[in-house]
Amino acid sequence: MNHIRAVFVMFAFTASVLLGASIAVTPATAAIITYSFSGAVTGVSPKLSSTFNTTQTMSGLMTVDSTNTSGPVGHPGIGTYTIQSFSLDIGTYHATSTGTTSQVIITDRVNGLDRLNVTVNDLSGPPVHSTHPSADFNPSNFNIQLRGPASLFSSDALPTTVPSISSFNNFNQWRLAFNGGKVVVGTMASLTAVPLPAAVILFGAGLVALVGLGAGSWRQKKHHFA
Repeated sequence: MNHIRAVFVMFAFTASVLLGASIAVTPATAAIITYSFSGAVTGVSPKLSSTFNTTQTMSGLMTVDSTNTSGPVGHPGIGTYTIQSFSLDIGTYHATSTGTTSQVIITDRVNGLDRLNVTVNDLSGPPVHSTHPSADFNPSNFNIQLRGPASLFSSDALPTTVPSISSFNNFNQWRLAFNGGKVVVGTMASLTAVPLPAAVILFGAGLVALVGLGAGSWRQKKHHFA
């Protein structure tokens, strides 16, 4: 029985350490940050009107590696981060990307502005059919461009808390491009980092408590046999 308890306590300790590491990461570590975003459709190329219109909304998710790939010779104030996965929904249209050439670029205090740019390549999604003239248009890329005053970011690190969209009062646009120069464009309504689920945090706290109980039991036995 004591052996089983010791094994359980060791398992709990290991799990809690791993969970704690995932909770306590900072932008300086190689963590993955998930962002959700949304926006409104404000313009549609006429040949895409069979699928898109300005009454629709846009939403999506992306996971981004917080390692700055600009390197030591990169431009000061510019951080480049690789998108690991991406999904996009506009109305009933759904597109995804797992291409490693997709990036988030954070620009801090360059030319008097802070910028957040998202560029997603290698999109995979159904073609949009046009009837005038008959043609199929395939998605090619998606981007977000946000620009605002130089007070929005404190560094070029990938933010775990994104400033409110209204703060980017210099420029606010997203754009889904198809072949042939056809586009769907709009404005951003939100961009937020997705926190860990509360259940995961409570699970980690429970494991830590179990570790404490196990350690207390071990100290009592050691004192008894001393």
